[in-house]
Amino acid sequence: MSELHMKGYMLELLASRDAMWDYDVADAVMREYGLSGGYWHGTVRLTLTDLFSSGLLDELETTIDPAKSDGEEKLLFKFRLNDFGRERMRQSGLAVTA
Repeated sequence: MSELHMKGYMLELLASRDAMWDYDVADAVMREYGLSGGYWHGTVRLTLTDLFSSGLLDELETTIDPAKSDGEEKLLFKFRLNDFGRERMRQSGLAVTA
């Protein structure tokens, strides 16, 4: 289990990849922290929305794919950490080379 708080882990995860769909981020976070269920999946999606609204992430693509959202028609988002997000990570001590 990661010693980082969930938001920090999500930023580091996105920093290590070019881009990720929200459901892939949720799966990775839930695996890392040993969580399961709709509550935690929704919490990760809400946290991604917060990071996007704060200007740390760019939204690259959206889609609706019931196969990726438990059979429901939900809007899914693909995010990438942007330069501002990398700078804020460095400033906060989350990553030296993010």
